[in-house]
Amino acid sequence: MRDGIIEQDARGVITAWSDEAAALYGWTPDEAIGMRSHRLVPERNRQRHDDALERLVGNQRHRDAGEPRDLREPRDPRDRRDRVRAEREEITALHRDGHEFRADLSLSVEGEGDRLRIVAIVRAATPATRADAAFRQNERFKSILDQIGDGCAVVDLRGNIQFVNDAFCRMFGFDKPRIVGCSFKDLQHPDRHARTLEIFGTVYRTGEPVRSYEYQVSPSNLFVEQSISLERDDSGRPVAFLSIFRDCTARKQAEEATARARAAAESANQAKSEFLANMSHEIRTPMNGIIGMIALALDGPLTPTQSECLDMIRSQAESLLTIVNEILDFSKIESRRVEFESVPFTLAHAVGDVVKPLAMRARDKGITLGSSIAASVPARIVGDPVRLKQILTNVIGNAVKFTEEGSVTLEVTIERGDEGPRLLHLRVSDTGIGIPPEKLTAIFEPFRQVDGSMTRRFGGTGLGLAISATLAELMGGWIQVESTPGGGSTFDIAIPAVAAPPNVRTESSVSAEVAAAARRLVTPDKAARILIAEDNIINQRVAAALLTKRGHTVTVVNNGREAVDALQRERFDLVLMDVQMPEMDGFEATAAIRERERETGRRIRIVAMTAHAMAGDRERCLAAGMDGYVSKPIDQRSLFDVVEK
Repeated sequence: MRDGIIEQDARGVITAWSDEAAALYGWTPDEAIGMRSHRLVPERNRQRHDDALERLVGNQRHRDAGEPRDLREPRDPRDRRDRVRAEREEITALHRDGHEFRADLSLSVEGEGDRLRIVAIVRAATPATRADAAFRQNERFKSILDQIGDGCAVVDLRGNIQFVNDAFCRMFGFDKPRIVGCSFKDLQHPDRHARTLEIFGTVYRTGEPVRSYEYQVSPSNLFVEQSISLERDDSGRPVAFLSIFRDCTARKQAEEATARARAAAESANQAKSEFLANMSHEIRTPMNGIIGMIALALDGPLTPTQSECLDMIRSQAESLLTIVNEILDFSKIESRRVEFESVPFTLAHAVGDVVKPLAMRARDKGITLGSSIAASVPARIVGDPVRLKQILTNVIGNAVKFTEEGSVTLEVTIERGDEGPRLLHLRVSDTGIGIPPEKLTAIFEPFRQVDGSMTRRFGGTGLGLAISATLAELMGGWIQVESTPGGGSTFDIAIPAVAAPPNVRTESSVSAEVAAAARRLVTPDKAARILIAEDNIINQRVAAALLTKRGHTVTVVNNGREAVDALQRERFDLVLMDVQMPEMDGFEATAAIRERERETGRRIRIVAMTAHAMAGDRERCLAAGMDGYVSKPIDQRSLFDVVEK
């Protein structure tokens, strides 16, 4: 509907009445002309209407005469002088039938003297008119919005567009004159209507803005970040929603590229882990047969030559296994998935376990290997003896390998200090070939060696020092090196150490007891009926021979299906279950056995005996319902310990 126009004289008598005014108020022109204009407002407001009209006319006459404006207090204290103005304002109007409604009114005074007349332009107040009035009162604000880089849109409470700035039109490709007055739904994909209405409702209900929610503008590749707040008029009444749009396409594309790169890296890591796990299984399975058969052969009657040959084969097999373990260790350490023990142990025993076998290798090369522990070092400390021996084995083993003449020495000292952790220093010095200054950092990097050429004299994977340095770091210490080419090297291994409490059994004494027990046969009352589920014939023979020789009764099956069937026919005390088998693997067989046990109420111990030795394999076996874990190649003591537990 168009605006209604009403004219009145200085006394407030209506002199002109448009058809639009008639439609708005209900009076025909014949009825309205000659009527006092205060009849267009409720009776309670008529005195204020007359007072305002009087002041408006009076101020106009004073301005015409160059006199000051009327500054007298209004008769009604609720009537504020600053509301008597020609600008548009919202009032309560009265329809001819007696109902009240809100109207948007603007007044102007024209003419002078007896020809003075007051022209009122009026329309029904709606959310759209309120929003329009609020923004028309601040044209400077609209001008500022047109200058900013973010898109801006004002939507009235009925969802119609009242204002958009230039950036909004550039961002979404709209023509400003064509969209002002349209519903916001006309500018959106239907899929977003419900969500937008929900946000508008939340903002209107709470009065709190919703900031920075993101979405893709269908069907384009545009991503925007939108914030919505509630706009109010001078009286605090909600009139519209103000939306700010920021183009975040570049950021979203960068985030998606990063996510794709991360997914690709994770996929590559997963592929690497699966490859290493498969290689571990494929290498450890035959290695288990080789080392196991050698151990069985060495227990029998042999000639000196046969014994020497078998010892050499075992030594080479163990060297190959060391390389495999280094690769697997590096994979675990690289991902920081390493768990450390904190147990009391005798430091001299740990050092001796490392030095004694390496001393034989040194003697074969014609060099000496010695060690010393300072008197100030506690005899027993708390830590991880296995990882400490691993570090020492790598560092001392390298020193022996790269020393052609002279000696290798290990000196163990400890920093002075109060109670609590102190740094244990293990210094390995050699008279070997030394390391060039530019290589001192590279030797701690994986797969890097001082001489990586085809003609290098020294073998190895190039992982030993990288593993050792990372382990020392994870234990809270470090490894440093000083070296002179041709003059030897000194590696300083620093590890935090705490003295072990007195009267606590150490790992060494426990290991000695385990070793002694491994040499004893089990008594008949301790012998167990053991079911071995293993698809590799060599591994079947090795495990069966070791356990039979130990005094146990062994039954062998070729896969998980046969293991389940065997348990239904016979009673066993223990199942040694390979994981990777045809027809039914170890996990599936364990699940089937545990399901059957729900009916029988009897639970049998199942121990994984597998070449899967990667990080997390033990946890997966236990989570699958197994009770223990032994990795291949099988260590006799570990096998007997888990079987006779």
